[in-house]
Amino acid sequence: MAPPSGPRGGGNRRPTARTSRGGVSKHRAAVRTDRDGDVSMGGPTPGSNPPTGPSGRGNRGRGASRGSRTSSRLAQNLKSYVEGAAGHGSRYAKTTLKILGIKNSKAASNPDGGVKSLLEFIERKADKDKKIILGRGTLEGDYVWVKANKDDVASIMRLNGYSYAGAPITIEETTEPFPTGSKVSKEAADTRQKLIAVLAKRYNAEQKLLDLSALGTDDILGNLGTFGSQSLAEKSFKALMHLAGTQYKTAEERKDGIQSVSLARNEISDVDQVFTLAYSLPQLRRLDLSNNKLDSLSKISKWKHEFRWLEELYLVGNPLTSLTGYATEITQWFPCLQVLDGNVVRTPQEAAEALKAMTPNPLPQLPSNLRDGENNVASIFLRAFFQLYDHDRPALAAQFYDADSVFSLTATPEPGREVDWKSYLKYSRNIQKLGGSRNPAVVQRLFTGASLIAEMWKSLPATRHATLDQPELWLIDCHTFPHLADPSGHGFAMGLMINVHGQFEEADTTEDLFGTRTFSRSFILGPSKAGAPHPYRVISDQLTLHKWKRQAAVTPAVPAVAVAPTAPVAVGVPVLDEATKAQLIQELSRRTGMNAQYSELCLSGTANWNFDLALKSFEEQKANLPPAAFTASA
Repeated sequence: MAPPSGPRGGGNRRPTARTSRGGVSKHRAAVRTDRDGDVSMGGPTPGSNPPTGPSGRGNRGRGASRGSRTSSRLAQNLKSYVEGAAGHGSRYAKTTLKILGIKNSKAASNPDGGVKSLLEFIERKADKDKKIILGRGTLEGDYVWVKANKDDVASIMRLNGYSYAGAPITIEETTEPFPTGSKVSKEAADTRQKLIAVLAKRYNAEQKLLDLSALGTDDILGNLGTFGSQSLAEKSFKALMHLAGTQYKTAEERKDGIQSVSLARNEISDVDQVFTLAYSLPQLRRLDLSNNKLDSLSKISKWKHEFRWLEELYLVGNPLTSLTGYATEITQWFPCLQVLDGNVVRTPQEAAEALKAMTPNPLPQLPSNLRDGENNVASIFLRAFFQLYDHDRPALAAQFYDADSVFSLTATPEPGREVDWKSYLKYSRNIQKLGGSRNPAVVQRLFTGASLIAEMWKSLPATRHATLDQPELWLIDCHTFPHLADPSGHGFAMGLMINVHGQFEEADTTEDLFGTRTFSRSFILGPSKAGAPHPYRVISDQLTLHKWKRQAAVTPAVPAVAVAPTAPVAVGVPVLDEATKAQLIQELSRRTGMNAQYSELCLSGTANWNFDLALKSFEEQKANLPPAAFTASA
């Protein structure tokens, strides 16, 4: 169905004659039709009053027509149905949550049943490092329904079982449809059934054709008031297209079920009016747009990159067919097009070649690319690095890192699986999780100096990497990195940038988790200072952790990582009560001059409430701390 560009009434009845006695009578404009009875999709009906703007003043008061009220009601039904369906394809992935327990809480007596205060509670408590924003909640039965960003669900689910306003709450994810209110849902369901009836009577199963031509003559659509305005007609068409797709379980079934669509004789002046067709049925093979009002190529150019598998197109009866070069231009837009207006424009072989030319080829994955000069610096470094990282991390830090070396770690947990990342999250500089670069933790979690880095590494799970003699398990790129500051203080030096992608076996004995994790690690190597054990040092080391795959049972390969005598094992941390923590915060604040907030961050971060390590961390990071970290008297 193509939307009309002007208001319509129903049927071909003549306008009601006005009386001459001053009484108010309803004036209905006649539907514009051509000699075949097709509804006009052009401008407003001659003699009809133009709309006065979005406020709709022309329809106010007692003189508003019954048709206007019908159209308004249909618009609401379509809005409820169509926009609800479209919400599932939103730009940001959303998850529906059901929260039980609000009716037993003290907030149940609030005017809104406590919904607003409950959602504010969840937004405030779910994640202290990241701002959580929930959608508008709906109280339906015993549950509060709300939509949340998928990435926030894991944080929100941590509040499952918490007490709110004196009552425990239960939070669960659901795939059930979000409630929209019984009255609107009932009316929308009735509209939906009528639109399905339109599709049913216009579908030819033998030809696999959906015939939507001359929709202005359709009795069901006319009774619904579909043609009350252009906007309403477009919403109706959008609903029809959505419903046409939902009649099939899979995209493949839809592709086979509807191969042809006719939109002939609908007074379409621009494909914008029916653009939804390209989204709903992108793999059409035949399309009929004949006898419409398309008068230029620009009016159909919006479909230039759509319908890649279209084989037949009919545009006869449109003004644009008289344009010079029309057929050549249209043929170029649709690579599989073989028949235009009944004329052969391509052979099947030419169509296959045209489609292939328009299909992008994926970039090949190149092998490792090591450019580290004649001395094989990168190769020697990487072989030593991963061997020592798996078996003797303190020795690794002492050999290749110095007081100016910097290390950072970024964890990228999947929603709902943060338990598998617990040992890393307290060190992670994932800015998205921390809620932005202004979070003080971003500074606290940048580790500078070999000794601090070595201490931090001790608390990470034990690992085992594959040897570099298995090149199929690694992707390594190395390039020269110029203009590094020479440690001697004279001029600049040449360094190396090494990017490594691979995976390792992991044994987290503190959490009893064993699995395999993929990672990326970027190094910048530069010349060492005088007296260093190696001629080069690690200036920067950035570790990014990606997917983690649990091993259901401990296989023989994993214990070798977990129980190797020299493997680093997570350091146990005593459980401190709040009073002890407060004393440590106060003492660190006194010793360093930092305020309580930064002192707590220092203790609870890398140091894990180890006072000596926190003090050492402060000395390492003091120069990088902002003025706001210190008390006014410091």
